[in-house]
Amino acid sequence: MDPRVEYQLLQTRRQFFSQCCETVGGAMGLAGLASMLPASVVQAAAAATGANTTIGPGLLGAPHFAPKAKRIIYLFMSGAPSQLETFDYKPGLREYFDADLPASVQKGQRLTTMTSGQTRFPMVGSKFRFDRHGDHGAWVSELLPHTAGVVDDLCIIRSMHTDAINHDPAITFMQTGHEQPGRPSMGAWLSYGLGTENSDLPAFIVLHS
Repeated sequence: MDPRVEYQLLQTRRQFFSQCCETVGGAMGLAGLASMLPASVVQAAAAATGANTTIGPGLLGAPHFAPKAKRIIYLFMSGAPSQLETFDYKPGLREYFDADLPASVQKGQRLTTMTSGQTRFPMVGSKFRFDRHGDHGAWVSELLPHTAGVVDDLCIIRSMHTDAINHDPAITFMQTGHEQPGRPSMGAWLSYGLGTENSDLPAFIVLHS
């Protein structure tokens, strides 16, 4: 190993920060200073360098197009009705009522603790009526009469799935892209990339039931 590299690896945390502030530009020191300066001073400095000043600190600075959305309300309905009872019409399931789930569907996938004690796994279709609605003929259950009337304003995605067999890992995957907890969510990434217009309030909040 290069002795210079080995020396850098042996540095203490205190030495690291001390030397960072002594380097050209004092990158670490300036980062801390920028967070304490009034917004007007930071914006003036950014304008002098040609940087975008319409939003707060962020990785990207600004999107490459004028945004139309003012805010986002994201509802992840954990524990909501099954897609088979709302938007995912499966009329063929009625023909296989009470038939055992074929091995070609399960494909050796392990069972959840909740169902591991079952002796069989019968199939059953929805007992609710489905009809086509809107200009695009989207299938909507009779459980959602109001939604059926505005279905052309919705985007229904049927291709999303996870490999998780249990609810919680699947939910974590949908929020962060990984089944293991501890990864940043979509709101965190958007805040990191685009910044925020108000440095005194959080860029996004999570309302938990």
